[in-house]
Amino acid sequence: MDLLCRVETGLLHAHYLRCRTVRIDSRLCQQGDMFFALRGQTDGNAFARDALARGATHAVVDDPALQNVEGCLWVSDVLTALQDLARHHRRHLGLPVLALTGSNGKTTTKELLFHALSCKYRTWATPGNLNNHIGVPLTLLGIPASTEFAVCEMGASACGEIAGLCAIAEPDYGLITNIGLAHLEGFGGAEGVRRGKGELYDFLKAGGKTIFYLADEYPLPEMVGNYPHVVPIRSGDRPSAGVVQIKRTDPVIELAFVDGEGKTCTLTSPLFGIHNARNILYALAVGLHFGIEGQRLAEALSAYVPVNNRSQRRQVGSTTLILDAYNANPGSMAAAIKSLAALDSPLRLAVLGDMLELGHDAARQHQDVIDMLRAAGIPAVLVGPLFAATDHPAEWPGFADSAAAAGWLRTQDLSGHTLLIKGSRGMRMEGTVAHLLEGTD
Repeated sequence: MDLLCRVETGLLHAHYLRCRTVRIDSRLCQQGDMFFALRGQTDGNAFARDALARGATHAVVDDPALQNVEGCLWVSDVLTALQDLARHHRRHLGLPVLALTGSNGKTTTKELLFHALSCKYRTWATPGNLNNHIGVPLTLLGIPASTEFAVCEMGASACGEIAGLCAIAEPDYGLITNIGLAHLEGFGGAEGVRRGKGELYDFLKAGGKTIFYLADEYPLPEMVGNYPHVVPIRSGDRPSAGVVQIKRTDPVIELAFVDGEGKTCTLTSPLFGIHNARNILYALAVGLHFGIEGQRLAEALSAYVPVNNRSQRRQVGSTTLILDAYNANPGSMAAAIKSLAALDSPLRLAVLGDMLELGHDAARQHQDVIDMLRAAGIPAVLVGPLFAATDHPAEWPGFADSAAAAGWLRTQDLSGHTLLIKGSRGMRMEGTVAHLLEGTD
């Protein structure tokens, strides 16, 4: 059976190399593409003929009824075939792969790593957030032939998933941004998060590969243990080898570090907050490890401007919007509130949507956010039933959804305010953002 799988994957790879790109949506297929008929909410096999009609060279299917249809490549399971093909192609390319995971900051750190490594290598990084059991294979199969280094983001919501992704991407280097309270429902609690994310370390240790880690980010040093192939980095009062000075985080992040030639360099980033400063530390550690000159590295990282409502700062008249609306969990929410509290702004307001996928711990985690806001003296606009159920000040307005919150905000005088806008993806807090951008003077 193993031999059969290898032959099947090898033949599939030969077809793949002659194709333009891989698609999993038949509507996007063009001349020369390869379509994978994945089963999900719909059965992709039903769209195989459509993909071929649109110009796909091949449709990879697992419906026996399509086994003899011209242009269809029949496999026992399409998802497994996609993952096996991605692993085969990764080995075919033979280039170094750096994998990253963590509870918060994965996508921002991935983009920073891309900017750092691009100073020296033709680098490919996960497009968008294609970081799951389908996205990682698509990331690997999208790597151009000229690429010299790949950065692969890995997400998970349960134990075993990172191990599965490592088995596909086979990384040579890796890092965990942090261990926080995210996807608790799937992981079964905080210890489950630690075990699940730690599967990246487990894979790297088993192969003698290199781990980058923040030496002052609990519990990462404990998880690393006495493993020898590590590159630690930490923050400190003055820059030195392996130590970065965080000089300020408002209104921009400013860091000082020492490069491989002993030169002290300064980096200024438009990102927001101490949590993003720590994401930058990883990019610095990786860049310096691969011998990138300090000033060039500083310029590359300073040039990174976030998009897609991730730690974006927008000025609309006298109102400052901190758009961190892409997603939220207790760890990222706490970091954002802490950074908002540290800003030199007399008028601060948190516009917060519910944090999802927290399971039985949801009520306590939402109350902790309320208590944190109270302690910091920051008023809030609350969106969603989980925040509505907390013990919060009566004067804090609450709304069922972001559209209702946006309608209320447009009636308010927000002159001189700094607003943090954050919530889980399912809360669609970007709708609030759009209204504010349209309706604020």
